[in-house]
Amino acid sequence: MRLIVSAAGAGLLCMLLSGCAWLYQAGQSQTPENGSDLSQADMELTSFEFTNQDGDTVTNEDLQGNYVLADMIFTSCPTVCNTMTPNMLNLQGEMEKAGIDDIRIVSFTVDPENDDPEALKQYGENYGADFSNWDFLTGYSDEEIQTLAEKSFKSVVDKDTGDENIVHATTFFLIDPEGNVVRSYDGLENDTDPILEDLKRLKNNE
Repeated sequence: MRLIVSAAGAGLLCMLLSGCAWLYQAGQSQTPENGSDLSQADMELTSFEFTNQDGDTVTNEDLQGNYVLADMIFTSCPTVCNTMTPNMLNLQGEMEKAGIDDIRIVSFTVDPENDDPEALKQYGENYGADFSNWDFLTGYSDEEIQTLAEKSFKSVVDKDTGDENIVHATTFFLIDPEGNVVRSYDGLENDTDPILEDLKRLKNNE
């Protein structure tokens, strides 16, 4: 398996053996009490023109002017996505309750060959996602999503696992209105407070 190693060998090996994702973290260690600060990591969402679950074109420019939460999933994921997507759904609901209603959510499929718009729409509906501010994106090649993951999030997408799994980040990335990736959170952690607190703080400083 081809991987860019950025964590202690034993911990990384454990994550790779555990399922379809590995958790890349830049900056400080992730804990339930705080996210990783990526504001100095020089990470920026690259240009793209993809297709959402309704067949509409979504570009990186469409996201500018808003804070964005991004993650990577695929509809046949047998493990971590089954935790990540409900966690993002919970976060979507908590943001609405808190009156934080101008945050965009984007979920990039890492299996674009199989995840067409119809499959992604069914996937989102199965979880009860509100599509008004949540786009499930496809319409690109494996090479394109690998490049976006590497350049935008310094993470890996790898389908060469020998089974049905796909290695991808299990992180929620927070992108600022200028397209800079500024924070990351453990997508397998269901505690929404750190993200809500960061969003409130950041928006109050606008």
